[in-house]
Amino acid sequence: MSEGGVDLSQIRGDWKFHMDYLTNAITQTMKRQMKFWNELPGGAKDGEIDEFVTRQNSLWEELIANADANGTIPTQDTSYEQFIAVCRNARSICGTLESRDESEVVEEFAEACRQTRALCDDLEMMRDQRVDA
Repeated sequence: MSEGGVDLSQIRGDWKFHMDYLTNAITQTMKRQMKFWNELPGGAKDGEIDEFVTRQNSLWEELIANADANGTIPTQDTSYEQFIAVCRNARSICGTLESRDESEVVEEFAEACRQTRALCDDLEMMRDQRVDA
């Protein structure tokens, strides 16, 4: 452990730090989600789920592409709200997929979708607490 330790009070209220952490968490979860999506057999990939995955991935890529010079994604962008909505709609879509196919790959894909959806609560909080530096 370092001599001075870490002063957590210096980072607790740091909006940018939290947003960067959240952006990285979603990016990594989306990569895992896409990995398992690409491993699914063709028969498991119906049109509705494929449309969901494509839309969700496109919106996230758009947000990352529109990040400011400091790498912060735009919280006031309509894509931000659309991404949250798409993630929340995934619940029923993944439930349908899991009821048709109980394979481990489907389970991993659905879990990554759930994790991405869970991070949307933080996205909403960050939008509501936006601090422009």
